[in-house]
Amino acid sequence: MNLDKNWAILKDFVGKAVHHIEAKRNAQVEAFYTSTTKTEVTIRNGDILTQNLMDDSGVGFRVATSKGKVGFACTNAMEEKAVRVAAEKAYDASKTSSEIENFAFAGRRKLPSVAGLFDKRVNEVTVEDAVDIARRAMIAAEDVDKRVIAKDGHVIFQSRWRGIHNTSGVDFEERESKCILYLVGSGKQNCEVTPGCSDSVFSRSSKLTPEKVGRNVGKMVIEMLKPKPLKSFEGTAIFSPEAVSYQPVHVLIDALKASSVMAGRSPWTKEVGNLVASSNLTIIDNSTLSGGFSSRSFDDEGSSSRATVLVDRGRLRSFLHDTTSANTLKAENTANASRSAGGFDLVKMIIGSGYRAKPEIYPSNLLIEGGRKCKEELTSELQNGVLVESMSGFPQAGSGLVSAQLSRAFYVKNGQIEHPIKNGMISGNAFDWFRQISQVGNDAKQFSSSVVPSLQVEQVKMVGL
Repeated sequence: MNLDKNWAILKDFVGKAVHHIEAKRNAQVEAFYTSTTKTEVTIRNGDILTQNLMDDSGVGFRVATSKGKVGFACTNAMEEKAVRVAAEKAYDASKTSSEIENFAFAGRRKLPSVAGLFDKRVNEVTVEDAVDIARRAMIAAEDVDKRVIAKDGHVIFQSRWRGIHNTSGVDFEERESKCILYLVGSGKQNCEVTPGCSDSVFSRSSKLTPEKVGRNVGKMVIEMLKPKPLKSFEGTAIFSPEAVSYQPVHVLIDALKASSVMAGRSPWTKEVGNLVASSNLTIIDNSTLSGGFSSRSFDDEGSSSRATVLVDRGRLRSFLHDTTSANTLKAENTANASRSAGGFDLVKMIIGSGYRAKPEIYPSNLLIEGGRKCKEELTSELQNGVLVESMSGFPQAGSGLVSAQLSRAFYVKNGQIEHPIKNGMISGNAFDWFRQISQVGNDAKQFSSSVVPSLQVEQVKMVGL
């Protein structure tokens, strides 16, 4: 059965189940449902490990009683009875759940027109096409130099219908495509192996660029040969987009979520209107960005998408909200309910996301507004510091503490890259780093939930090992 037929059948079952619970149980109901086709190829140890074509359809119900008790249940069984049973299970779960203060479902509002969400050519991509893209990326990386080995990676083409239907008048659906190319390579010279070097493309379009990604990875690997130890010092660090997208963005997201404010975890809880970062830092969450990887016309509760200024030239303007947090904090709903939130949650890795999960607050396309100089220009002006291309290690989101291994980094002196760094670390507090940003690059890159440029930060502690 093709994706469109699956969708039409599931939509009919969902509508009947929502009406049944509303009429028979006198409760408020929400159904989030999707039909997805995904082609995925996995590269492992320099070879094609898996090549799969997967279909998945399902629905997750939330049922709320008048006392604010909310139950959840889901199913991937494409049968009318199974869908109704899942809705009944959500109702039963609501009777024993704890009360959620100020809980509400999204109300119906006009949706924005968002360009570039779906590329119909994704439906034409075969498993053989995806394998060919993977092999082309691997060949391009290894053609750079015989010391380069294309190690691991993924190629993903996904086509999806996404819908939300509730008893507050919301009944929306949207067609989406998402395409990912990710490649990791390493190199070996004189018995010394480089760290893994990676490049990626997150796109709505089927036109991935395997040769470009492969060449980038190959060049990165060669640049990491002949590393030297780093002497510990405090100075300037230029964080490339990849480095920014990991630990710093993770800390930012946690601080900006209204759920962190309600839990008392965000250090910015009482700082709206105040300076919390350098005047060089402006952050916008924009779910209407044309072609943005996480763009959408409505969030996963059915709230109408928008662009929200979160930090304006260092001054905190807003947090990220869903319907309930906006009610609780008497703020405007920023439409940031997500069923596919990122981060380091082991439970989500086990249970899954999408219709299998309840929504939580998470950014769509978290944009850091760019500056005027490219990364190369910033580096050429650096007298003594480090260019950080990637780091490994988990930050402490609430406190902002970061102690990370420098996976791919370079020592810079008098505007020139002297050598790659061996076994170095970087430590400090990300909230201090946000205040110490001296320049912002113009080289923004799209990642899964962020679009970020290079950041130049002063007074950063570099640790040699």
